[in-house]
Amino acid sequence: MRGHANGGSRWRLSDLAWALPRLSRAGNGHAVGVLSVWIGWNHVLEWVWRPRSVRPGGILRYRLAHHWGRGLTLKDGTRVAFGDRVIELHFDNETLYRMAGTPEWNPWEVVERIDADLAGLAERVSAGGFAQVRALHGVTLFASPGPRLGFELHRVPHNSAWSLQRFYLISLLPIYHRDGWREFDRMRRDRWPAELWMSVNQLVGRRRVRGVAAAS
Repeated sequence: MRGHANGGSRWRLSDLAWALPRLSRAGNGHAVGVLSVWIGWNHVLEWVWRPRSVRPGGILRYRLAHHWGRGLTLKDGTRVAFGDRVIELHFDNETLYRMAGTPEWNPWEVVERIDADLAGLAERVSAGGFAQVRALHGVTLFASPGPRLGFELHRVPHNSAWSLQRFYLISLLPIYHRDGWREFDRMRRDRWPAELWMSVNQLVGRRRVRGVAAAS
């Protein structure tokens, strides 16, 4: 009986947490109420991380970071160890929101722009930029197009740390997503973030393939 009681308590706490974002008015990149904390936290992260746009008109932003998780080996044999340098990728949420708000919105345009952003990063790596960087890394709720772009998709464990990150990311949707609260409710049911990884060798290889395709 005690186990059932503890499970019921955890369930009620979870319901309470997911109810908190609803104490807000959100949309158009703004929020009033509880979700204003999310916007404030985003400003703090911007100030601390100083992410840079990959290129004008792009969707990806990046910062140089270190991998503080467990070591892993990517499919091409690249080993990413604890403390190795990585390029951490982030979406430019405001640019995405502006794109999604246009009548001619096409989600595949986002994929095309990300593809061009990756090509821009590959040029910098080929020119000698980002010395000692082992791989690109990102965490997103929208991971399914990743393999099409050359990323490896790594599922995350359903533990407390990732539950908090999931809660944070899903609660951004009412602020920046065109479908707002409807998308919040949909993803709350079963969507978890995933990690996307790509070695710098794979990144440069994409550039070579694009060059061959363009020349043929």
